[in-house]
Amino acid sequence: MRKKPQQQRAIQIVSDILEATQLCIAEQGILQVSTPKISEKSGVSVGSIYQYFENKEQIVEELLRRKSESLGLALKQLATEKQQMSLEELIPLSIQFGFDMMKADGGFFIEVLKHWHGYINSEAAQIVEQHFLEVGIYVFNQFFQHWSFEMLKNKSFVIINSTLFTMMRYASNNDFLISEQQLKKELTLMILAYLEIENINKNS
Repeated sequence: MRKKPQQQRAIQIVSDILEATQLCIAEQGILQVSTPKISEKSGVSVGSIYQYFENKEQIVEELLRRKSESLGLALKQLATEKQQMSLEELIPLSIQFGFDMMKADGGFFIEVLKHWHGYINSEAAQIVEQHFLEVGIYVFNQFFQHWSFEMLKNKSFVIINSTLFTMMRYASNNDFLISEQQLKKELTLMILAYLEIENINKNS
């Protein structure tokens, strides 16, 4: 951001800008969004928008950063609240949570995922990956306490990234010959098999 809001009125203006940007992306597509369209939707003048953001790209990046932070915190809350569950229950629940989040906000995330290659190295992507990695380490440590931190980190990285990539591709492309529920089942089986094989190898 060009200038971080300090006063309550400024905070509200930035919030209005970001909310309008989200609506524009969901309704028109991310490539069709422009600063004048954001201005019209938000009721904030173009000049006022430029007080806080240099361009449209910076607005989108700030919106994605905040969305990524909220998504990561929501997943952490889910993992904490469901810590009494078995892995067989928790994994499909987490995957369904991910699909539900991708379909939320009127198609906003779906549209962003179609162009995720342009944000793969963004701060938003790093925030999502860090939150999800921390959740993976937290969850798997409860079930595989004999694993070293390095092992937990490596296995969590592989599981989180492979699962997220598959889910993101599926959510952004409706041409797959598999239902969402079947994909959830297959991903769950893949993760459980991977964890079990590693556990057997560790104990053998």
